[in-house]
Amino acid sequence: MFEKLKISKETLSKLIIVIFVAAIFMLTMSILTDEKDTRRRVSDSNGATESALCSFLSDIEGVGAVNALIECDNDNNVIGVVVTADGADDPVVRNNIVKGVSTLYDVPASSIMVFKKDLGGNDNEKE
Repeated sequence: MFEKLKISKETLSKLIIVIFVAAIFMLTMSILTDEKDTRRRVSDSNGATESALCSFLSDIEGVGAVNALIECDNDNNVIGVVVTADGADDPVVRNNIVKGVSTLYDVPASSIMVFKKDLGGNDNEKE
């Protein structure tokens, strides 16, 4: 078969080595240039992200009224989320909030804090 193409075994061996080295080089460059953190902020800086998150979370059964704060780094990667919700005293509701935020923003559960909303108001306020 190789006689018809006039390719010697030595030339074929060199070609295979060159292709192998090129494949290793491309794989190495791919690994070195791959961005490790894929978390991205999904909207502008005027609070639309928090509003969208609050709207989303308030639709979950038992959550009630919600406020949220999303903290991002200089590259607009989400690094933490704080949520206050009426129903956050229920462990199932709290878990659902954490799972939803974690999935939506691709952040670990340890970067998400959920608190029960203060329904009584501030005692220091004068009426």
